[in-house]
Amino acid sequence: MESKKRILLVNSYAVNNGDLALVIALYEQLIAQGHTVNIATFYYEFLKDKYPNLPFIKELNDYKFIIQATFIKKLFGRINFYFNKAYHNHDVFIASPGGYVNSYYGLKRSLLSLILAKNQSKKTAIYSQSVGPLNEKDRKRLTEYSKSIDVILVRDDFSKDCISSFPCSSKVFQTKDAAFLLPPRISKAALDCKTVAVSVREWKFDNRDMNDFYKMIQSFCYVVLAKGYSIEFISTCQGVENYRDDSLVASVIKDRIIAEHPSFKEKITVNSKYHTYHELIELLNTKYAFTIGTRLHMCILSLINGTPAFNISYEIKGIECYKYLMLENYSADFNESQEIALTKFNDFIENYRSIQASLLDKILPIHEESKESLKMFLKEMGI
Repeated sequence: MESKKRILLVNSYAVNNGDLALVIALYEQLIAQGHTVNIATFYYEFLKDKYPNLPFIKELNDYKFIIQATFIKKLFGRINFYFNKAYHNHDVFIASPGGYVNSYYGLKRSLLSLILAKNQSKKTAIYSQSVGPLNEKDRKRLTEYSKSIDVILVRDDFSKDCISSFPCSSKVFQTKDAAFLLPPRISKAALDCKTVAVSVREWKFDNRDMNDFYKMIQSFCYVVLAKGYSIEFISTCQGVENYRDDSLVASVIKDRIIAEHPSFKEKITVNSKYHTYHELIELLNTKYAFTIGTRLHMCILSLINGTPAFNISYEIKGIECYKYLMLENYSADFNESQEIALTKFNDFIENYRSIQASLLDKILPIHEESKESLKMFLKEMGI
């Protein structure tokens, strides 16, 4: 029987509650099996203050650099790795779950830790990632970097297809989003709850049009308000200095709505406060009738906590997740035509009570499947 290991989850942006949910889900499962687990994250000082009981350590490049040149950061990261015992004194390095193996965020930074770890003969893995889209340069990078990675888990069909032509395909396995390692809960919101959570975000990749997105959200809000609900804009990403703040986008949409319909002013709130992960999931479990979610993990966390969620898919990962949840009829593309999007959304509102009643039956099997995928992953890793 394999001995228990010291595991480091790397490349975490745990300041984003969606990313933190993924880390906590994997962390808790690994801890339950007796492993020692630490979490390397950016925004370390902020997070250590908010979560004193989580074993955070600083990410390799979680520092302010006078010179912003990439080669300086890369060189510093390499030096830091070799001299920082708190960082490299682990047996296994796992890239935190998420959606950063693509050409939006940069593979060099995301996978540097795994390459350095493999140079010291550590076990390495990528857990429950979306893969793609990748430009030609990043396809070559991933081909090279994958030589330093023992096992890769992807979280949807699109990602599996994207990586199937790579030389590393023999060590690629498919799972679901890592957040489904979290046990599902039944909603505690009042049956007559009349508050709706709305999550928005900026997205300018793939030639997306923010003005069309604003119009879509406005049209959804008008339907919600006309049915007597109030709206609270809230997100997994807000209230942290020098990090993405979705409440800024929410304020733009709120202002546009009020400019057209001043009578709605008292029915719309922009919640710009930072909430810890635990505070956020309690809100999602107790406060809202349903969620309109642009950020995927605002939707997933809502669903896990018993609250129906309509998804706006700005990347392929949104619709891919809703497909295996068999909720694809309740996912609209970020720039879908307003007519089609509204048809889907009106159908969602008509059926959200029945969706809620069946959520546990949908989520629980995926939760169990995710745990089985983790067992398979650990077996492949030999731990």
